[in-house]
Amino acid sequence: MGSGKRVVPARGERRAALVAAAVDLFSRKPYDDIFISDIAEQVGVAHGLLFYHFKDKRGLYLAALKQVLDEIIELQQPRPGETTRQKRLRGVIRRQIEYRRDHVHTALSTMGTGGQDRDIDELVEQTRRASADFIVDLLELPGPPSRELRVAVRGCMGLLDQMTTDWLAHDRDLELDELVRLVYVGVVAVLSSVCASHEGIQHAVDELLEAV
Repeated sequence: MGSGKRVVPARGERRAALVAAAVDLFSRKPYDDIFISDIAEQVGVAHGLLFYHFKDKRGLYLAALKQVLDEIIELQQPRPGETTRQKRLRGVIRRQIEYRRDHVHTALSTMGTGGQDRDIDELVEQTRRASADFIVDLLELPGPPSRELRVAVRGCMGLLDQMTTDWLAHDRDLELDELVRLVYVGVVAVLSSVCASHEGIQHAVDELLEAV
């Protein structure tokens, strides 16, 4: 039988354990409702260790947010069976929505930020650039995107963020499959609007349109 005692992470694992605990707590509760003691208690370490690694709660929050955003970027990697453009795009949209659903407070804070916190803005911008790169890769561009396509691709990222934000703010009042469909249709419509200025994407967009 187990002793019931809390297992304290080894020294080299404590920072990672603190970040993991912070990701969990910040995803479930607003920033102001979480205290250093909550995180230290969940990991089973002294408060001083947290300050040693992160200086303060904001430092830990930024570390947790970076992990969340790194995980969001990883969601863009194709999964088994995603062998077509349609399946890749739908898969990424679904995983992005599901991740934000399961990390609602950190997701809302990153999707709603802009000019309020330079450090957070920088992290979010890295994620948006990676998402834009995913769309560019999906289209298999022969060269750099036109100005119109560049703007359209960034618009696709905003569309996903805003539609997911609205869904979360309204208690997920659409079925997940329906939200995925709406985002997919919206992204393809945006890309379709710039085919004339970037003829190299016409074939890829036509393929995506087959699943609309």
